[in-house]
Amino acid sequence: MTTKSTAPKRDKAGRTVCTVTFTEEQITPAENAALKKIGSTTKIEGFRTGKVPIDMIREKVSPDQLMEETIRELLPNTIKKLIEENEIKPIAPPKVEAQTSEPLTLTITFIEHPEVTVKGAGKIKVDKKPPKVDDKDIERTMDYFLEQHITTKEIDRNAKKDDRITMDFYGEDSDGKEIDGIRTTGHQVVLGSKSLIPGFEEELEGLKKSDKKTFTVAFPDKYHAEHLQNKPVTFHVTISKVEEVTKPKLTDAFVQQHLNADSAENFKKSVRESMEQQEERLSDQKREQELLDQIRKATKVELAPELVEEEERDLFENFARQLKERNIELSDWMKKMDKKPENIKSDMNKQAVDRLTLRFGIQHLADEKEIDLDDKEMEQAVAETLASMKPEQRAKIEPMYQKGYQGWHQLKWQKRVEKLIKMMLE
Repeated sequence: MTTKSTAPKRDKAGRTVCTVTFTEEQITPAENAALKKIGSTTKIEGFRTGKVPIDMIREKVSPDQLMEETIRELLPNTIKKLIEENEIKPIAPPKVEAQTSEPLTLTITFIEHPEVTVKGAGKIKVDKKPPKVDDKDIERTMDYFLEQHITTKEIDRNAKKDDRITMDFYGEDSDGKEIDGIRTTGHQVVLGSKSLIPGFEEELEGLKKSDKKTFTVAFPDKYHAEHLQNKPVTFHVTISKVEEVTKPKLTDAFVQQHLNADSAENFKKSVRESMEQQEERLSDQKREQELLDQIRKATKVELAPELVEEEERDLFENFARQLKERNIELSDWMKKMDKKPENIKSDMNKQAVDRLTLRFGIQHLADEKEIDLDDKEMEQAVAETLASMKPEQRAKIEPMYQKGYQGWHQLKWQKRVEKLIKMMLE
């Protein structure tokens, strides 16, 4: 007798559901094979491991364990047969569920490529703007270079704007209690630099070495420490040093000596070019992200729940691994971020849906535009990928990048995506 299976049910999400009922003639050899497998690790007094009679193993093993192992024995050939007979092209591992034990009936759900459309693909466009660097940005950069070469001289006079002050201070709240985390020793600030909270530097003007001063200023409403936002704090300051600051001028002699340039003008020009290149890189990254967002929003696809769940698992495992690499426990992170398990589940679900939608949208467009790589292009891509690796790492990884292997397919997908993005941005 042969396996009885119903006609597969397909939906737009790419789910192909097959129901299979096994005969006694199929179950018996699979069950015996399962018992032998269980017996290979079962220990019973008086018998060597792996030599326990099948009947004794049957008495010891639970019905659930026996069924689970029997199904494992039946699945490989069953799945292969279903795929061949029904021309199924799975893109993820199938999901198997037992419906009944007598007769043994399984529901096997395959996930195939879903129906995908990208609405208005021809209208997807991201404008390119020429990189723009403001003259003020150039001046700020020049100041930064000059400030690396400032000279200071300690002075015995009242501090004024552009002087550098070294001080010790601590802060108290409105009840006169010292605030944790504020007490600082040997802090330096150039008056007028606006590097401290508003009002603080102004209070320091006119002070000189050994002076002490108490004053109250309020923290900004967008201060990074939330518990201090908008809060008035009384500071107790002791000045330990006042220095006059001399900043060099941007001359040919200065850039020749300190900045490896032949003239101040050429140095400015090279800084501008460098900043324009940086702006262009940032603009390209922004344009690429805008393009991907537009593709995702234009993509219409019904996603199988099983596919979303698998993507969620991958996202969560990757996130947990990143936390572990930083020596952070998930429970500690959740407490710090005020997150509950349902919040994380919801976040991962949204990310999974967005990623899958974008992936299917990109694949649809790449197929539609017939974007591919020939063997020569792939050989070059593999060579470039391996070239950056150390010899021992390359020897280990290289077999994965042979034609037809996982690394090769992943690299080809990456290069197809790069080609698509480049084409659409141009």
